[in-house]
Amino acid sequence: MRGFTETAECALNLENRGERAAHLMESPRVEKPALFYFGGMTQQIVLSVSGADVNLAPMRFPFSAVLLACLLCPPFCGIRGQAAEPQRLTVGQILKRNQSNIPVRVSGVVTAADPVRIFIQDETGGIGIFRAALRGQVEAGDLVEVSGATTGSGAGLGISGQSLVKTGKAELPKPQAISAERLEASDARHQRVRIAGTVHEVAASGEVQILQVQSGNASFMVMWQASPPEQPDRVLAPRLDLLDADVELEGVAMPQFSPAGLRSGFRLFLASSEPPHLKVLRAGSSDVFTRPLRTMASLKGLEAHDNQRWLVRGVVTYWSDAGWFHLQDGTGTGRGNNAHFLLKGIGWPYRTGRSEPNLKPGDEIELVGMPVITAGGHVSLSRCEWRVTGHVEPPPFAPASAEQILQADMEGASVSITGRVVDVEITTDYQGFAVHTLWMESGETGFAAMVQKRRQGEVPVQPGQYARVEGVVTTSPGVIGKAAFRINVNDFPAIRAVPPPPFWQTVNLMRWLGAAGGVIGLFFIWILMLRRQVAAQTAQLRDNARRLEDQLEQERELSEARSRFVFTVSHEFRNPLAAIMSCSDVLQRLNGRMSQEEHAHQITGIQQNVRRMADMMEEVLLLGRAESGRLPCETRPLDLAAFCRKLADQILSASAGRCPVDLTVAPGLPPLMLDAGLLQHIAGNLLGNAVKYSPAGMSVEFRADYQNGACVLTIRDRGPGIPTLDRPRIFEPFHRGSNVDTTAGTGLGLAIAERCARAHGGGITCESDSGEGTTFTVRIPCETCAPTPP
Repeated sequence: MRGFTETAECALNLENRGERAAHLMESPRVEKPALFYFGGMTQQIVLSVSGADVNLAPMRFPFSAVLLACLLCPPFCGIRGQAAEPQRLTVGQILKRNQSNIPVRVSGVVTAADPVRIFIQDETGGIGIFRAALRGQVEAGDLVEVSGATTGSGAGLGISGQSLVKTGKAELPKPQAISAERLEASDARHQRVRIAGTVHEVAASGEVQILQVQSGNASFMVMWQASPPEQPDRVLAPRLDLLDADVELEGVAMPQFSPAGLRSGFRLFLASSEPPHLKVLRAGSSDVFTRPLRTMASLKGLEAHDNQRWLVRGVVTYWSDAGWFHLQDGTGTGRGNNAHFLLKGIGWPYRTGRSEPNLKPGDEIELVGMPVITAGGHVSLSRCEWRVTGHVEPPPFAPASAEQILQADMEGASVSITGRVVDVEITTDYQGFAVHTLWMESGETGFAAMVQKRRQGEVPVQPGQYARVEGVVTTSPGVIGKAAFRINVNDFPAIRAVPPPPFWQTVNLMRWLGAAGGVIGLFFIWILMLRRQVAAQTAQLRDNARRLEDQLEQERELSEARSRFVFTVSHEFRNPLAAIMSCSDVLQRLNGRMSQEEHAHQITGIQQNVRRMADMMEEVLLLGRAESGRLPCETRPLDLAAFCRKLADQILSASAGRCPVDLTVAPGLPPLMLDAGLLQHIAGNLLGNAVKYSPAGMSVEFRADYQNGACVLTIRDRGPGIPTLDRPRIFEPFHRGSNVDTTAGTGLGLAIAERCARAHGGGITCESDSGEGTTFTVRIPCETCAPTPP
């Protein structure tokens, strides 16, 4: 044990995974630092050697006993004299090995520091260095080389530093943007991250500033080493200006563990409080009661955490000595508490300015808290501060039955309920408060009544008695336990014994009467159900008969349609086939004896009739694709005005100028995103029909416009119109109007046009008066696009 003299100090740095290390600090009178390992310690302990005693706060041991233990039990104490030559490793290699007691030398840039650790990071990862045995000061951005021994394991793996050398300066590594929920669930390994959240509490300890930040569903602590006060007798003040501020933080994430060694979130260490390490997105205020005002009803509409604390005003209806309470305003009820704040006993000063006075029913208060919507959809406010602004009579207790409470949403309501006391239970909760629980039943419903006090009191009723209790209802599943609901009672006088109800109101009699009534009711229900079953079967038979008739009618119509189609197609194909045969016969008989012009005329006739047959086949195939849902719509920029002019010229040419087309295009029409092929089928069939069925020489109106985000085409003819009985079926395949007489056609044009419009997301409407012509309007939703530059 060479190296121990009259005075030496070491800090016992605790690891979260089992090994506890104390590192003897270097001093001018210590030749070599010795390394001690102690198991089972749960807090930072200062070990000082003075004279013949060793002070291991809060324990004191004779120095000789410690020396003897170190000599006889080196594996327990971990004494090392001359250290082995450390291995030069990267942080990633150290993390991959995941072993304790390995002498290492590692280099990296300092990313943050606190009184216990220095955090460094290289290209492969980040790690914490225990600084008890290290001399000198470092700051973020320093390039350092550290020698020491690994300690801990897993996410708690670190290095017990023995020497540190600064080698230069470097920029801090770029932080990883991550949500707090993901970081809380991940294996955070001392690397720089960027997180946004809202500050809910501030504190200071020594030279360390502390924030409690809420980000989504995750809460974590933020720390950084601040400059000490200018006056030595002053204590570092917490940053009250950051209360309820929205902040963006860049720092080093360090995992936390519970006393059982389980992962329990993380802490964030900042290099400083200056941007970009701490950036204020929305300013906070030390006066918490300046937060935005909300009502209980508006808070109930929230679906998740929004990080922000809100101000509400209401009247207290229940107060527990444990610091939680119910209140209500004119719009609803809620529950408040001061839970989930930084606690007084975790090692740093408690914010003395937090306003949490004791309350009583009837107090008018202003409350600031973070809303949390429970599983039942009720409002619970956490991390609350409140102040009393007045006092009124508390709301009266309205009589209610267990059935009413279960059927209605009575969370937070002040009620009076009577029931039989089944059991009385008095326990002590984890905070030391006495919990007096009455297990009661009202009819078939079991519920609880609770009085929570600092000290145990005398419950004024006994099991077997009937009691009337007055209090506030709680129905939240996470609070009431096995009961259907719970009545939170302010004090014992609100529990009063009452006489039992008359025998005819007892549960047993009601059960017998209910059973008898149930049997009689079941008999009548059976009769009623039998009658209904007969009526239902009769109705089902009638319905089946109607459906059978409808199916037979559909079969007849389908058969007629098929017959019409066969006749129409045969007729339509016969004419061009006859023309082709005629032309080919002429060519065969007069071969070599006709003029060149006559020969070309016969060839043109054959080509026209073949093209006509091909067009009819294309219509049939197109309809088949549309019916099977395989009609694609591929939109491209289309000059609608040019398209309509070209289509009008084609129709005029195809009909040999039978009817003039009066084309009107809205001025300034921009290019539209349309499928030109589908639009050709739609407008071509409609305009062709208008020319076909109008008297020769009568003009056909053709208008194009863009209205309310849609391409609108209107085609009006002067034909015979469509009979009223035919209008519902005009878009059915092969259906033709009853007044078309001998006009050629297949009955496919309107069907194809309507299905092409549907494929384009639009539709076609028809207005027609018999003898006065027909107007078809096509409306296709589409977007405009910038005109193509010349």
